[in-house]
Amino acid sequence: MSTLALEMSSSSLPLRPYQEQALDAVAEAHGRGITRPLVVLPTGSGKTIIFSTMVDRRPGRALILAHRDELISQAAAKLAAVSGSLDIGIVKASQDDAAARVVVASVQTLAKPGRLERLGRFETVIVDEAHHAVAATYIDILERLGCMADGGPLTVGFTATAGRSDEVALGAVWQEITYQRGLVQMIAEGYLVDVKAMQIGGDFNLANARVRAGDYTDSSLAAELERSDALNTAADAYVRHAKDRLGVAFVPTIAIAHALAATLTRKGIPSEAVDGEMPLEQRRAILARLHRGDIQCVPNAQVLSEGYDEPAISCALMLRPTKSAPFFCQMVGRVLRPFIGTVGGKPYRKEDALILDCAGSAEQLGLATIADLAGLPLGTVKPSQSLLEAAEESAALEQLKHAVAMARTKHIELLRRSDLRWLDADGSWVLPVGDGDVMLLVPLPGDGTADEWHVWRAPKTGIPVLESGKPLTLDWARGVGEEVARAHGSKLSDANAGWRKRRASYAQQDALRRMGYGDRVDAGLTRGEASDLMTARDAAKVIRKLRKQGRA
Repeated sequence: MSTLALEMSSSSLPLRPYQEQALDAVAEAHGRGITRPLVVLPTGSGKTIIFSTMVDRRPGRALILAHRDELISQAAAKLAAVSGSLDIGIVKASQDDAAARVVVASVQTLAKPGRLERLGRFETVIVDEAHHAVAATYIDILERLGCMADGGPLTVGFTATAGRSDEVALGAVWQEITYQRGLVQMIAEGYLVDVKAMQIGGDFNLANARVRAGDYTDSSLAAELERSDALNTAADAYVRHAKDRLGVAFVPTIAIAHALAATLTRKGIPSEAVDGEMPLEQRRAILARLHRGDIQCVPNAQVLSEGYDEPAISCALMLRPTKSAPFFCQMVGRVLRPFIGTVGGKPYRKEDALILDCAGSAEQLGLATIADLAGLPLGTVKPSQSLLEAAEESAALEQLKHAVAMARTKHIELLRRSDLRWLDADGSWVLPVGDGDVMLLVPLPGDGTADEWHVWRAPKTGIPVLESGKPLTLDWARGVGEEVARAHGSKLSDANAGWRKRRASYAQQDALRRMGYGDRVDAGLTRGEASDLMTARDAAKVIRKLRKQGRA
């Protein structure tokens, strides 16, 4: 048995409701014959805890495939924390625990001749940072493990973004997105902190940078940062806006990372840089000093954009502009985790996150920005506005369309002002989402005055699924319902669709008469009104059943 398994206690980490839902979704998909499902959750949502629990619960051997060597220890530690009884082995460099029940290894290691063949067979394969899995190295490893063949091991991908900057389709590896949860929903439920961005002025001009393969080259960005004196501008902005925050800075090159650390330190923000050429132990020591509060900011050259887990940091200093929304989301995701504890021996509570963006005009140059975190159109988030504040005001929010702009409006006015067809059903609200499936907003039991609602997804056949981790106000519940529906690829019901104005079909009229609505039929129902009546009636039955079971 490995050292990790012996050192950890047998107590397991408690799961959040959505983490259990993700596990259930994977199990359900596997039951349908899906052997390569993809789970998409924002950075900070605990993907490692989810797949660690999955490995603990499933029989047989498991392989955790990490994107880089430095992520191996993090994954192994989370596995051990979930269950002290697991035999966890690491395959890396001279360490070769190939016979362990659970093996953690990196793609770089398994790509080396002979390393993969010694591992044997696995019943479960976990691919962390799964958006990389369409790369040739990954596909070669997955094919040799049997993951791409019929009857292969359950191979589950986890990622914070289902997109890639090179636009290669993830469908080449993953059969479906089995579970997905949006960033705005996670913030609304308190699992992540709200975030806002400030654009820092200066002479930095992206027009002087070169573009290759769809994004700016590191060398040309570094040259423009030096020409424009952007490092001094960035350090001054940190002193002015983030002097009480721990932070991480993203820069294009190693030289710029160390130059920025020196500039920040000189201006009163103690800083040290990390880079990919630095020995791993030295890098860990620097990050440990940041964790303790001995230093305040760590500039890095593309080594902390994935897998880095330090919840106390609350500022991202952005000097690596990008056109890639997935890459931007990975960088900003480092600062979204909530934190309550001590930093530098003093109590510290992280209330929000701040992005200091020194990249210039995103509107003119098509840069990825804070709006991309929640799928908002470019320019939606105003200066000094947080992501949630922007969502409340935005009528163009794609994932939470019209969801959070009317917090103080009466319930019925709120739902009827939506472009989507929300229906009143026995004191609850129902949204048809195609093929007989509906989203339900169900109030908590009480006198009806409390603005507390749960969000349910009710398939036409099957068991309703609770999608909200905790009670939400109606405006948030509505937005979450629409976001969940879109995540499942549903076609949402348009309140102004042309077909709704036609006369009810004969089949609709006959069905409604059998249900006891003959008087409504005689009054001359439209197709839309008839459809609404039947949908609301069926939804009310589901809601009453949930309440009878004590689930709602």
